[in-house]
Amino acid sequence: METRFAFESNPYALSLLIPVAISVFLVIEAWKPRFAPNGRLFSLLMITIAVWSAAYGLELASTSFEGMVFWLKVEYLAIPFVTPLMLLLAHRITDLNAGPRFSRFSYIFIIPVFTMFFSITNEYHNIYYSGIELASEGKFSLLELQFGPWYYVHVVYSYLLIFIALYLIIRKLYYQHALFRIQLLFLLLALVIPLIVFTMYFFGLMPVDNIDPTPFAFAMSGVAMSISIVRFRMLDLMPIAREHVFKSMTDGLIVVDNKNRLIDCNPFGLKVFDWLRTPYGEQLSVLWSDYPGLLQHLQSAKDETYELILGNDKDRRVYLTSVSGILNYKNVVVGRLMVIHDITHRFHLQEKIRLNEEKLRLLNSEKDKLFSVIGHDLRGPISAFIGLTEMFADESYNITPDEMKTLAKQMNNSARSLHGLLENLLEWARMQREEVKVEKDYVVLFQLFERIQSLFRENLQAKSLVFVNQLPPGLRVLADENMLFALTRNLVSNAIKFTPRGGRITISQAETVPSETGFRVCDTGIGIPTVILEGLFKLDSKTNRPGTEGETSTGLGLVLVREFAERNSGRIIVDSEVGKGTCFTVIFSGQK
Repeated sequence: METRFAFESNPYALSLLIPVAISVFLVIEAWKPRFAPNGRLFSLLMITIAVWSAAYGLELASTSFEGMVFWLKVEYLAIPFVTPLMLLLAHRITDLNAGPRFSRFSYIFIIPVFTMFFSITNEYHNIYYSGIELASEGKFSLLELQFGPWYYVHVVYSYLLIFIALYLIIRKLYYQHALFRIQLLFLLLALVIPLIVFTMYFFGLMPVDNIDPTPFAFAMSGVAMSISIVRFRMLDLMPIAREHVFKSMTDGLIVVDNKNRLIDCNPFGLKVFDWLRTPYGEQLSVLWSDYPGLLQHLQSAKDETYELILGNDKDRRVYLTSVSGILNYKNVVVGRLMVIHDITHRFHLQEKIRLNEEKLRLLNSEKDKLFSVIGHDLRGPISAFIGLTEMFADESYNITPDEMKTLAKQMNNSARSLHGLLENLLEWARMQREEVKVEKDYVVLFQLFERIQSLFRENLQAKSLVFVNQLPPGLRVLADENMLFALTRNLVSNAIKFTPRGGRITISQAETVPSETGFRVCDTGIGIPTVILEGLFKLDSKTNRPGTEGETSTGLGLVLVREFAERNSGRIIVDSEVGKGTCFTVIFSGQK
């Protein structure tokens, strides 16, 4: 047993302490929590290289054939798994869409497991090595290996995995541009060095026979990887922050270099600008030619945000963008990162708040106007009633029948005015509380205005006004009948108030397109001045004025007219000329 494991130091065996030391250092460094989970994978790779290098050093230091064969078998506990682990690491760093799971890539370990089994049990079948002999020509003894068929399977398979890893890194270098090129270049170097050295060994191009220089090559690879890890933070800059954060961000991320070229873009950023794929290397002045403000914001050194609005009114999206510099390991700005945050929902909420504030302001204004209307227009009729009742209560005052008739007419006019005011106030209050439901049905306009004429028959006769209904008997409109009645009642009431004695009120059909129906209420009254016309349908505007015979007017009726028309998909057009008369045209859309 002592003879089997006897050792004698030599320069080749001692030199293998270098890859062992480097591998152990990298295992300790990569095992730190900030590198998880990719550091664990890298540590596993370094453990296999350390086991391989240590066992090979013991093989070279052994003085017996049995000891050399034993340590050769120990080497193959690690050798078959080096290239699969390198491929996994390259895939982790370069293609991090979801991060590879072991179950997805376990098939790449099938051949390595067979390689380990055939190499360890080679004396029973000679499939891996067709022969193993002891060469004693040099200063110290070495194993002389004759390769069997499975050895070539192992070599071809290892080359295949390394070439796939090289392809992944080169592809990443092509797309990555500037930000992580140094880390990728060191990783590429770590793959190329052992590939070249092993190729020279396999084809017998090395100066020393029967010595595998591959562990020394992996020592050089370890140096390259250690520089990339310690100096350039390969494991914590790329794998964790690149895909699992960058691509899964719900905000848009745009990375550009100092020449305003697009370096990278996450999926949300592609969606924002409707890009089918990432236009790597394209100038942003071309990509954002339609967004000069956004380009200026990117180039500005100020710490400000920019509001980007895309799409039309129906599909409008609103984004808030911010820009920050990207620093390399020397704290030099190598690019800029634009973060695009979707604030469409917040924008709509703010717009809704703004509209509600405007509505509240309008309601307050209308409330003040309403109190003014109530105070002003109720004072007249109520004062008249008080005066008349005082006359009736005064026993010393004898009222003749003619005076009684005149007083009764005055009381009737006051009551009618008060009744009309209360009707409009009630309708307005119901509209503000959204208590009025629109129930549309077909209404015959000719019959509707016949009812209106009957309602105001006494008022028309009192001012000797001519009421002409020129509507076709079969003309119908799709609207809520109660709202339409209130609308037409207010229009005719206004026409009566502001038309002098002997005037004319004409109801006719409006000229419309086939999908619309409308009517006109025209009078030969005093007309509406431009100043009043501009705020005619606004409660907060002073539009009320007395009629031609002192009839009271609140201005509330036309506000209701507008609201009733809009609730029934209608619009109002006013044509007026002072001294000649006014025409109100009401047109309803969506008619069949």
